Amino acid sequence: MEKPMENRRARWLLTLVLVLILASFAVPYTLLSDVDAWYGSMLFWILSTAVVIAINAIVSSTWED
Repeated sequence: MEKPMENRRARWLLTLVLVLILASFAVPYTLLSDVDAWYGSMLFWILSTAVVIAINAIVSSTWED
């Protein structure tokens, strides 16, 4: 049985993943639209992907069989 604190932390982290997914669409087409170099959006997408992978590793580390 999951502890309430772990459940609350997992929900918060998964909400952060949702925010990052939405930002992956919004940021390159709004804040980075004036950046003509290829690394503008690509760097943002790489960093946000790394954060999402780290969050997923944290959330799934508490799973048990």
